[in-house]
Amino acid sequence: MAAVYSGISFKLKSKTTSWENKLKLAHFAWISHQCFLPNKEQVLLDWARQSLVAFYKKKLELQEDIVERLWIYVDNILHSKKLQNLLKNGKTINLQISLVKIINERIEEFSLSGSQRNICAILSCCQGILSAPALAVIYTAKPELIVTLLSQLCWSACRQPEGAMTAKLFEVIHLALDHYLKLQQQQANPRRVFGDMTSHLFQPCLVLRHLLLGGTWTQANQGQQWQVLSRDIRSKIDAVLRGGVFRHDLLSSYKEELLEQHQENIKIGVLKSLLTPMETVIARLLEPDYVRSDIYALVVASSVSLLYRLFLESYLKEENQFLCFRVLPRLFGCLQISHLQEGQIEALSVSDWTTELLTVEQLLNSVATGNIYNVATDRIRHAETQFHFYRRVAELLINHSQASVPAWFRCLKILISLNHLILEPDLDDLLSSAWIDAEVTEFRAKKAQEVLINTVFQTYAKLRQVPQLFQEVLGVICRPAAEALRQPLLASGLSTALCACLLELPLSQILDTWSLILDKFQTLVMPCLQSDTDMALKAMSLSSLLHCIMFNMQSLDNNMPLPVIRRTQCIMERMLRELVKPLLSLLPDLWSPEPELWQQKVSDCALLLSYTWAQVDTTLSLHCSQYYSLAISLARAALNSSNLPLLLPEVETELWKKVEKCIAQSRSLGRYCLEQLYLQKVKRTLMQSNSQSKEALQTLKFDTAHILDSSRDCLSQKTVAAWDRQVSTMNESTYPVAHWHLIVSNLTVLIPYLCMNDVKYVATVLLRTLPANKAQGSLAHGEPHITLEKISTALLHSPLFPEMQSLYSAFLTCIIAKCSSILCSGAHSDLSLISQQLPWLFGKDYHTVVAHWETKLAKVGPEGIEPRGEIAQNFLSMVKSGFPIKLDEEQLKGLLELLEVISALRLDSLSPSHHVHLFFLLFSMAVSTLGHCSCPLALQFLVKCYRLLSGLQRGRNARSVFRVMYVSDVFEAVLTSLLQASAEFQVREDDPAWLQLLQMSGVFLDQLLQMLIQGKLSLVLNFGKITAFLSRYSKEASTKELKIQNLRGRQLLLVALTKLCQSLGLCVKERRQLLEAPAALPELLQQAIMQMGAMLKLCLVSGTTGRRLPSAFLSAVPTLLEVDMNQRLRDGQPKIAQVVDTDKALLSHATLYQDVYTQLLEELPALSGNTQSFQAALRFLTLFLLAPELHSKENSVFASIFYSVQKVLTACDSIPGPCIPAPVTQDTELHLGALLTHMFEAGTTEHFGMVLQSVLQGLDVTQAWRSDLQAVLCAIRLLNLLLKCPLSGEKASLLWRLCPQIITALMLQHREACQEQPVALVVIEPILEVLAVLLRKGEENISNPHHVSLAFNILLTVPLEHLKPREFGSVFLKMHNVLFSILQCHSKVMLKAIPSFLNSFNRLLFSVMHEGRQKDKGSMDDLPAILECARLVERMYSHIATRAEEFTTFSPFLVAQYVTEVQKVTLYPPVKNLLQEGIYLILDLCMERDIQFLRASLQSGARDVFKDLHSDYLKYHKAKHEGEKRYTA
Repeated sequence: MAAVYSGISFKLKSKTTSWENKLKLAHFAWISHQCFLPNKEQVLLDWARQSLVAFYKKKLELQEDIVERLWIYVDNILHSKKLQNLLKNGKTINLQISLVKIINERIEEFSLSGSQRNICAILSCCQGILSAPALAVIYTAKPELIVTLLSQLCWSACRQPEGAMTAKLFEVIHLALDHYLKLQQQQANPRRVFGDMTSHLFQPCLVLRHLLLGGTWTQANQGQQWQVLSRDIRSKIDAVLRGGVFRHDLLSSYKEELLEQHQENIKIGVLKSLLTPMETVIARLLEPDYVRSDIYALVVASSVSLLYRLFLESYLKEENQFLCFRVLPRLFGCLQISHLQEGQIEALSVSDWTTELLTVEQLLNSVATGNIYNVATDRIRHAETQFHFYRRVAELLINHSQASVPAWFRCLKILISLNHLILEPDLDDLLSSAWIDAEVTEFRAKKAQEVLINTVFQTYAKLRQVPQLFQEVLGVICRPAAEALRQPLLASGLSTALCACLLELPLSQILDTWSLILDKFQTLVMPCLQSDTDMALKAMSLSSLLHCIMFNMQSLDNNMPLPVIRRTQCIMERMLRELVKPLLSLLPDLWSPEPELWQQKVSDCALLLSYTWAQVDTTLSLHCSQYYSLAISLARAALNSSNLPLLLPEVETELWKKVEKCIAQSRSLGRYCLEQLYLQKVKRTLMQSNSQSKEALQTLKFDTAHILDSSRDCLSQKTVAAWDRQVSTMNESTYPVAHWHLIVSNLTVLIPYLCMNDVKYVATVLLRTLPANKAQGSLAHGEPHITLEKISTALLHSPLFPEMQSLYSAFLTCIIAKCSSILCSGAHSDLSLISQQLPWLFGKDYHTVVAHWETKLAKVGPEGIEPRGEIAQNFLSMVKSGFPIKLDEEQLKGLLELLEVISALRLDSLSPSHHVHLFFLLFSMAVSTLGHCSCPLALQFLVKCYRLLSGLQRGRNARSVFRVMYVSDVFEAVLTSLLQASAEFQVREDDPAWLQLLQMSGVFLDQLLQMLIQGKLSLVLNFGKITAFLSRYSKEASTKELKIQNLRGRQLLLVALTKLCQSLGLCVKERRQLLEAPAALPELLQQAIMQMGAMLKLCLVSGTTGRRLPSAFLSAVPTLLEVDMNQRLRDGQPKIAQVVDTDKALLSHATLYQDVYTQLLEELPALSGNTQSFQAALRFLTLFLLAPELHSKENSVFASIFYSVQKVLTACDSIPGPCIPAPVTQDTELHLGALLTHMFEAGTTEHFGMVLQSVLQGLDVTQAWRSDLQAVLCAIRLLNLLLKCPLSGEKASLLWRLCPQIITALMLQHREACQEQPVALVVIEPILEVLAVLLRKGEENISNPHHVSLAFNILLTVPLEHLKPREFGSVFLKMHNVLFSILQCHSKVMLKAIPSFLNSFNRLLFSVMHEGRQKDKGSMDDLPAILECARLVERMYSHIATRAEEFTTFSPFLVAQYVTEVQKVTLYPPVKNLLQEGIYLILDLCMERDIQFLRASLQSGARDVFKDLHSDYLKYHKAKHEGEKRYTA
């Protein structure tokens, strides 16, 4: 056959053979083993190459489809496995340069014209060549080929941003960059590399990098893989630029150019003609027309910051700092904004400003972080060259204010951080454009503004030049300006910054600033105040500034120097005499019936300063006995004078009356300050010794009422306005919020002196202003903006609220009244009759209703002797005949909102009358008829009612209810109502909402029965009535023609019977032990058992055929079995009369128990997802295990239950993919552990051996080889549960004899899991968890240290790289627990295995450093998890430090490992702080010789890190602990 095909070569070259046949023959020749050609691969490639070369050189005419098929043919050969295998085996395949040139030409054609002919196949061919090193040599052998290719590829990507071949194009670019980087590193000629870079690659690389960074291709290439590829290409472009433009051997050229060092006597070889590299780079960067005009400025801006960063990365060293600066002005000159001063360009748009300012910010950040600017060095050596440049930048920024751009503020912040003198000449303009006159609305810009102003304050505070700063601030405020357009001077963020600054200042500087403001007021403002709106607004700004300074300055105390105290007193007197009193005196003369804006502002200003002065005066007099207040005699005089706020001395009563009359109708800051003055008067009065006198009390009542009454109208409607708690931002819309905040925050002072009507008014406002949906959450601490809803919610959840009894009662009254009105609106029968039956709903006067209950409770007496039939009969008759109140959906929603509010209250300390009233109100809601309401809403309503009833009955006065109504009557009314409602609900029996109602009603019924037993409330009578009632319903449920045919009704009866049997069984058992059991109680219990058994059989037969057992059934069965067993096991007790013989009863239920047992064994895995049902099932299995008479003789109950438990542990998640057992939850593990404990107690040693054998079989390494994850995980989880069970005797000794086998098996399983791709964390994590438990439990039982040492083999191979943050945190914690178990529990092992221990610990340390490093991009959402890991590392350091004897020798090596690794990354500050705290503890173990050893042996970079670390250690850690020792007794 070989001879037949040997003519193929001739046919391929023949002109008579058609191209169609040639391609078929060529394809056949390539794939066929029967075709023999000498050097066939080379021959076929050469044929295809020659054909393509001939076509593109116009020597051959081919059709387009033939050309395309030729390219595809070449591509198939290049990508074929056959060719790859030949190359691997060392065969040489030569690609001619002509083919590579054609590829380059076609890509160039594509980049220039966009012609996509055959481009996909050509790119694929290029990828094939570059992917194989043996073929790629054709490019790398001639550098100009790879340079041309890379250049054209980058231009193609830049000019063709969209297309089908985009993904392929970027893969080829990635490969080409790889090859060029290697070639670049091998090049010894820097001139050639620099020339190639700047001539061919510089511009396309910068444009491509900019487009990638801007996310041009993100939409078309969504996914993690594209993001990784994009990031890799950007980093390779950075490396190419760094290696080509900023090579280390170009440093001398940069120095010559930038530092102008002409050293003629030094030979510079090939670099002689390369004298201006930076000029070349900038010229190429600024060349026009290499990129679209719309993105030209963006590319230049992004490239400037990149080039400067790369320059610093290459050349920044201590001796090159000035060189690094010299680059900065050159690059800054490339930006458009650098030419604004000269007027060379027109004004920029906001988007252009944003881009350029971001670049300037990055440049300045690089200067700051690189410590390039040293003030002293610049002044002494360089004639302030740097300073003058930064001044030029500062002038540019200030002269072209851009307050809408956050980066503008950040640039100024960096400049002032570099040197405050840079901005000081323009400080007034800075304060004006960045603060006082700035129009900042956008959130990010506001934050940037706050940071800048905070930096300004902090800088001048450190310089102790705050008065000079405020001299400039006051000058800007008092400049002529359109004040109405200015924003408030001190919003919350700026006010916070100023407050922080003031707290650090000495009082003398604050007094200087205070005097400055008073001077400005007196000289500039006061003379021009009348009829001048602008001046009034300036006065308001100055007042708010003075208020902030006085409220946040350092207070006087008795340790202050006397001159400071005297000066403070003088300034206070001056302020009162020259400012406050004149402003107050001005008000009545200027006021008009319809005040203008300037009049309102003057009044606001006068009253704000009055309130501020009064508050500060009071504070100073309280804290400093040497300060003599001018108002010291005022409080005494106030008791005998009028009820006006006489807090300011020498201000006449008549003047206050006029002032108050002026602002009576305004909702402004002045009105708020007047309320504050009244509050000051109240507090002053309370501080007097005679504050409880009749006159004082009258004054207090008048003042508190005045505060409340002054603004009742403003709280009549809700407002959504938010207030930032700053006086300067208060206006008409935020006044109600401020007023309500004032009242609520001072309620503890006001409430004792308010009359009942006022208290009721406060309660009404509180209820009205609560959120409409849920009364949950509260005002977050430190949250800047507050609303009416937030204030009211905070009060509702405050622990002080219940302590204000009068308000609490009034609030409860309001809620009850509102609930009653909604219930009354749902009445559908004779209201007069209902009002007699339900008086608590229709009482017009609440106090009358409360008095009614108090009278009724008094009649009943403490022992409850009087018959309690009236209310019970009313209730029962109304419930059975249909409750006369029917609620629709809207009424239900209204009640639910109110119930949410009630649920936020503390209901455990109500008075008896309140308790009974609220109980019957909630009870009325629970039994009301639910009309046309949606089923979920009705169920939610009932659940909420019964939850609140349960909470209420846990209160102190819960027994008061049973002095009005018997427990049995409440029980019957609840169950009757629920049974009626269940028949109406259109809901499935296993619906979660229905099951929640069953649970909550069961909790309430159980609570009733527990109170019955604890209070010994006529036990036989109540239990007898309940049993008879349930007996009647149980018979109805089992009769075909009766009412309770739905399964929901039977579930309710089951719940009731379960609670009855539980309570009655416990009662009988306790009383039998005390020999107190009345004969009637066991008889009632037996009746209940029979009823419950019959109901369970009925549910099992009719409701569960082919279905899972319902939760109510599962909860009932174990209760019945437990009570049944307790009834049977009463040996030694006197025989009592029984309705049915016990043995027969037990025998009759035995079938039921066995049926349930059989079904539960099958259903147990499915039940594990429902905690309540699963717990009940396990409880039943435990009881069944302890009842041998129920066991079958054929099958072992222990084995059956154990196999069912194994099924639970291997139950899989219902997700697609391989079957991985679902994780065992903490609840499930807890219940399974309890079951296994009982099993091991009841079982034999053989049974226990069977369990251990099952564990070993599951851990056998062959299971991993078979990929049987279920068996492996089941064994690990079972071992974990087994280790947590208490074991003793033979069973414990059997476990620890097998321990070596178990640890070895865990190690082998771990090794197999680590070899999986991806790594099988689902196995590794449980192995680590169980290993930690095994090592802790085996502290005294694992005798051979070698077996413990096997744990290090596991720890040293745990994968900690390439994990998601959540996975990393979980694996890290489990690794730490294993290490900690070894350290704490196996000290013998530690003596020999410290190196292994430290290697494992260092893996944890290094992984935290890697994960906790600062990243260029990405959110900080994962930081809390990393911080937790860092905290564990710190804790481990502390444990190591406590074992000083063992670890002292190794302490320097621990420190060396730390500093060597930490120098490689920049950690987030919180992570770094935690790790440093830990390493400080290790430094405590180091001797002086260890420190010297580290200084001598560490590498230079690590040595610098260690130097800083040790300095901080001495400064912060050691000094602190020595200080603590000094003061320790």
